[in-house]
Amino acid sequence: MSASAHSFWPTHSSGTRFAFGTGDDVNRPLDARRCTVQLSTGRLYLDAIASPATALLGHDLPPTPAVGAAAAHRLLSSLERSYTCVAMTENFADAVDFAERLARSLSGARGRVVEVNALAGEPASDPYVLIARENETLGRSGRWLASAAWRRTPELVVVGDAITLGFPFGAVLARRDFGEEFETACTDAIQDEMADPTTLARVAAAITTVEREGLLQHGRELASYLFSRLLAVQRTCPEIAGVEVTGLSFRIATAPPLSAAQVRRGMCERGVLTGVDELGRLAIEPPLPLRIAEADVITGALRGAILRLPQVSASACCASCENTPE
Repeated sequence: MSASAHSFWPTHSSGTRFAFGTGDDVNRPLDARRCTVQLSTGRLYLDAIASPATALLGHDLPPTPAVGAAAAHRLLSSLERSYTCVAMTENFADAVDFAERLARSLSGARGRVVEVNALAGEPASDPYVLIARENETLGRSGRWLASAAWRRTPELVVVGDAITLGFPFGAVLARRDFGEEFETACTDAIQDEMADPTTLARVAAAITTVEREGLLQHGRELASYLFSRLLAVQRTCPEIAGVEVTGLSFRIATAPPLSAAQVRRGMCERGVLTGVDELGRLAIEPPLPLRIAEADVITGALRGAILRLPQVSASACCASCENTPE
């Protein structure tokens, strides 16, 4: 996954165990655990811009017991009752390609195929076959699949490295009620199951950890709490033009002359890493295990950055901050 320094999904890299970092835009942290990252300077930051690779569990890598392809297939099929796993691939791009080929074989000449990122919400059009990419939204809406709550549920859903904590992987889920036509097309296009034992173990570890620790319910409660606190900040800070929320994905629009990049720097100086999305809004994307107290740290840093309260540190932590005008 690639991203610029101003992306709200910063690049994450994985090398050795526990070596999940947030990429060039924060100078490649040397070590990271749960929702806190440590920069090469030794300073610790609360990570509120988790990538899909760490959005489920923060930066922790849980125990990874060995499982076979059949067990991983069953776990993926259990994410949502109305879906079953029809393919596991070596990476997300291959899974998207498989879903597109399967959708085209299903639609034929009778209708069009539409592919959307579930983060953008339900599309207004009504295609014959709808494909939803759920990597960024996986588990972050209070249920495994955000698109499962849409009025028109997608026929196909693609997930990726979010379910393997950053390691290359892809899977395609299909609606169980699609009928014999789907079964025939799926049989014709079926992908051989990816059976790398280490990757399959990470699939099992991620799913079982989220279920065992009740992180979907915690995510719902956390999203509601953080949204209410962000609205409270907005009421006292006219510099905030609007707050939008999709599950645990928050977007904050600022009123000129204040820019999101300036707020981002101010929050960084106060120990919280945030991002700026492609529309120029402040992006807050905390991982599921974020604690309520850490949510208060986020809103405190936001208020402090806007009101220019005393700083934790006046030094920039990354290239994005260094290039942001005061």
